[in-house]
Order: sequence, then structure tokens, then C-alpha cells
Amino acid sequence: MNILCSFAFHQLKRKKSRTIITAAAITLSAALLTAVVNFAASGNTMLSGFLGSDYGLYGNAYAFTLLIPTVFLAALIIAMSIIVISNAFRMSANERISQFGTLKCVGATKNQIYKTIMYECILLCTGAIPLGILLGYFLSFAGIGVVNLYIEDLNVLVRSMMKQVNFHLSFVFSPAALIISLIISLGTVLFAAMLPARKAMGISALDCLRFGGETDTSGYKRTKIRIDAKRNMEYQLAKKNVSSNRKQMHSAVTALSISIMLFVTMSGLKEIAEGIQNYIYQDHGCTVVADYTAKFKNTIHPKTGRRQQECAYPIDAQTAEEITEKLKGYQDTDIYGSGQDYSTYAAILTPQDLTEDMQKVLSRQSGKKPEIILDVERIILDDKHYREVCAQAGTDYGGTILLNDYKYNDKGTERHIPPLSMTASTLKLEKADGSLDHINIDGVLTVSEIPKELMYPNTNPIRLVVPSEGISLRGYNWMASPEDEEGFMEYARAVLESYFPQNGMDYEEAGYTSRVYGAQDFVKIMNIAIILAAFFLYAFVFLLGLIGVLNVISTVSFQIKLRARELAVLQSVGMSSESVQKMLSIESVLCGGKALIFGLPVGMCIVFLMARCVKMLFPISFHMPWAAIAITLILSLLVMWGTVRISARALKKQNIIETIRI
Repeated sequence: MNILCSFAFHQLKRKKSRTIITAAAITLSAALLTAVVNFAASGNTMLSGFLGSDYGLYGNAYAFTLLIPTVFLAALIIAMSIIVISNAFRMSANERISQFGTLKCVGATKNQIYKTIMYECILLCTGAIPLGILLGYFLSFAGIGVVNLYIEDLNVLVRSMMKQVNFHLSFVFSPAALIISLIISLGTVLFAAMLPARKAMGISALDCLRFGGETDTSGYKRTKIRIDAKRNMEYQLAKKNVSSNRKQMHSAVTALSISIMLFVTMSGLKEIAEGIQNYIYQDHGCTVVADYTAKFKNTIHPKTGRRQQECAYPIDAQTAEEITEKLKGYQDTDIYGSGQDYSTYAAILTPQDLTEDMQKVLSRQSGKKPEIILDVERIILDDKHYREVCAQAGTDYGGTILLNDYKYNDKGTERHIPPLSMTASTLKLEKADGSLDHINIDGVLTVSEIPKELMYPNTNPIRLVVPSEGISLRGYNWMASPEDEEGFMEYARAVLESYFPQNGMDYEEAGYTSRVYGAQDFVKIMNIAIILAAFFLYAFVFLLGLIGVLNVISTVSFQIKLRARELAVLQSVGMSSESVQKMLSIESVLCGGKALIFGLPVGMCIVFLMARCVKMLFPISFHMPWAAIAITLILSLLVMWGTVRISARALKKQNIIETIRI
């Protein structure tokens, strides 16, 4: 071991508390990087097994879905690590400025000063990075174990709606992930140490000996303040000290601000996800849904250039009614059968055919036009419920009923408006081939009259309930609320299989699919996804925040030790120990307040922008995560205050006279 390495090793042994804190920060940084990279490797293995080595048709989309979060999280870890580790080495270098000055006076070169600090870095990396990588693999293994606690329930739910689905996340030891984690961790730490090392090597020997500490005085703010004996003296001194030493506390405040911002952002994401979940769940008054869906492809009609939909195996209304009657046979269960056609017709209208509200909506979307073409949704119902709708609309059996309600998202608020004026009695419908059809409207139902089974997200402005005779559709739904749900689901699967045998083939192979599932299964899947995402995001933010807390502890304890002489002078002129403690506590609250002033508004702005973007797609109910914000506020102040209190206890053991002499 050469003399510079030996000198660096001696410094690490001498400053045990700082060595432990710095090594812990490096370990956590390497652990988080390893866990993130290994999770990406495990996810890649799962997707490759499920979709194929190239992820199939949507390979690029799946690859970016996996890659973007990995890169984003890794960038956050690297940024936080550089801030924290660089600050640790800066404080170590500042504390030894006078030593560097002495070394330079006896012949040490700038390069040797630089190497001394870098040797410290390498010695710390030798032990901390391997430990961090092992910890990262343990975190990855534990996290995958948590995922697999929920993933089987997820598989059961998904299998009820998709055939041959079996997700399983296995722990993967990837050599590539190990090498990537090692290189990034080592590079991050070396880069973080280079910044203070280069600064230390550039300081002249005279400046080192003259100041014996932080030689760059640009961070000190000269403050003009008078101590008013009638006001709180401790507060006035604390305010002056915080203002004067803002550069020394800048790193701790920044790290704490980032931790606050991330925690608020993650809490906001959870609120947004729950809002989407509540919006997706529609209470149709049923507990079990059975459906049939045929494979389709969208093509362009060669003559008109309009989009048309081609289904290989559409279901006809007669078959749908037969299945409805068979499903009713299970313990006299009431079945609500409905099918939808979204693509056959478009309505050709004039502005006079539309309500004023609808005209305003369309003018915002595409401007005013003399002729308006709107998509049409045709709906057929089982015979029993079709008769009920006809009776409710006051029309004879066999009539066409307009569901005069259009639901749209108005900047995050769900709006319901009637699209057609009540004077419209005939609709001119056009097919993709250009042929026209005139349909008489025999009855109208408004939003308050429409059955809740037909209040699903209606994407087409014109919705018509039509007689089912002679109609074939891409899909059909059967909704029920049986007393014996499990028994009915088994029975319904057997009925659908008898009409649409898949013989183990999936949707792509068979050209259609039939499913039977619980009405809340989609919500359960979403709930599991939210739980898993929240677990990993909060765990990530907690560990990343822990790195920031280590930086706060290191910075605050160093600053208090550096100010030991200043605090001793204050006590020598009559300031009591309790007043000194109070002053330091106020300083901690002021520094914590600085972190909150930056972190909270930024985090809340990010949450607001995310919610605003999501509201453009979903009219969700959303509110700021005030509980998480309150917890963040309290914890941030406690971290600062607790660190100062613990660090200040050591000052009680010091002799005032000896401290001033030093």
C-alpha cells in the first residue's frame, strides 16, 4: 500500500461516523440500481416467455414500457447519489484543508492531493459496492416474492377473460445486469468524488493554512442584523446563521427537497390510479358477465375511402336469443342480453338536427360545418328487455328507440347532453359503401330514462336500440346476478362452449373468444396492479429518501462540529446551553422549511399536471393527497430537528475554554 493510499485509509478509520454514513449511502445507491436493473431483467424474461423473444407484434411498445421506467428510476438514483456522495467527500475535504496545506508546504503536488481523496473513494467502493449489489439482489428477490403473492390471483382473474394466460415473475440472475449495476455504481461514486477532489487540488497552500476550512467564501452571505433584546434572541441568531451558511446546507436541503417531491408525487400517482379505477368500474346491477367477441379487422372501402369493419364470425340475433334462453334456465336467473354494432353506419345531419349543447361540443372539436357526420351505435336487446324499452319509450314492439344521451369528458368533468333535438324524427344513415338508409325514430329515452345496463361509456354520439331481426354483430353480452355465482359461471361457460368451441385455441387462432367472469374482475385486476405499483414506488421512494436523510445527518453533524468554537464563544458570553440548543433547533426548522418550500410546491405542481393530463382522457374525481403532504411536512421537520438535537449533545461534553483555544 503506497503512502497516499495509507493516508486515505487512516482518514477513513479516524472519521468513523462519516465513513459509515458515506459507505451506507454508496451501498444504498448500488442496491437500488441493482434492484431496478434486475427487476427489468426479470420482467424481460417474463415478457419474452409470454410474448416471444421479440415481444411479438407490439415489440417496440413493450420494450419501451419496460425500458423507460428503468432509465427514469436509474437517473433519479444517480442524481441523488451524486448529490449525497459528492457532499460527503466535499465535507471530508473541507475538514482536512489545513492538512492539505501542510502537505503542499512539504512538497505534495496537486495530483497527490487529488489521489488522496480518490483513494478514499476507491477504498469505500471496494466494500460498499459489492455489499450494495448483494443487497440489491436481495431486494429484487424479496420484491419478486411480494409480486408472486398477488400474481396468481391476477392470473385467475385474467384467465377468466383471456385464454392461456399464465404470468409468473421469476428471480433472474443476469450477468449483464450485474455488470451494468457495477459499472454505473462505480462510475457514479467516482464522478461524485471527483468534483470535491478537483476543487481541493486547486486551492493554494497559503489559503489552506489561512482558512483551515471552507476556502470558497462565495457561499457566505454577509448579513446585517441587529440583535433586539426585546425579541427572541435565539430566533434572530438562528435566522442569521441559516442565511450565512446557506451554501454549506445547500446539499442537505436539496436532497431533502427531492425526497419530499418524490413522496408527494408518488402519493398523487396513487390517487390518480384510484380515480381511474373508480371510473372504470360501472355498476350495471349485475355480478356476472358472459360475452362473445369475434375477431375483426378494419379496412378501407375501395370506392368511398371510408373505414369499414370486417368480422370473420359475427353472432346473429337468433343465436344470441337462444343462448339467453338457455342461461335463464339456471335457477330461473334473469339475463340481460345486449349486443352493439359501432361501425356499420354513420348519420348524416345538419346543424338544425342537433341541440345547441351538441353544436357547441362539435364546434370546439372540428368547427362549424354545413353537414355533420356522426358515428352511430346500433344496439339489440334480448326479447324481454327490448319489450320493456319499447314500453318505456311509449312505442310499439318493433320500433327504433333513440337513446338521446351523449356522455363526454369536459376537461375532467363528465357531462351528459342530448345530442339530437326532439324535432328529429328520421335519420339518414350511410354505410361504408356509400349506400343510404332512412330510419324512423319511433321513441326517445333521455338520460334519466335509459336503463343503467346501457349507460356504459358511450363513445358514439348517436345510439339506437333497434329490432334484432336479421342483424348480426361482432359481439354480445349476457349480464346476470345469480344466487350461486360459481355454479352459474361454470354453467355459462359450458353453454358458450357448446355454441363457440375453441378447443384450447386462443383469440387469434380461433377467430373469436367467449368469456365468463365476475363483473368486478376488471376492478380487482386494477386494484392488484395499484397495490403492487404502490408497494414498489413507496419502497423505492423510501430507500431513495433514506439516502437523502443520510446526507442530512452527515451535513448537519459536520456543520455543528465545525461550529463548535462559535457555539463555545456564545456560551462564554452568557448564552446558556438550553439557549444554544434552542437556537440550533430553530435553525433545523428553518432549513427543513426551506426544503419544504421547494419540495412541496414542485411535488404538488407535478401531481396537478399529471392529474390534468389524465383528466383529458378520463373524467376522474381527484384531490390532492393532503394526508401524504401533512405526513411529509411533519417527517421533514422531525428529520432536521432530530439530527440537530442528536449532533448537539456531543457539545455538552466539550470544555468551553479548550474548544475556544482550539
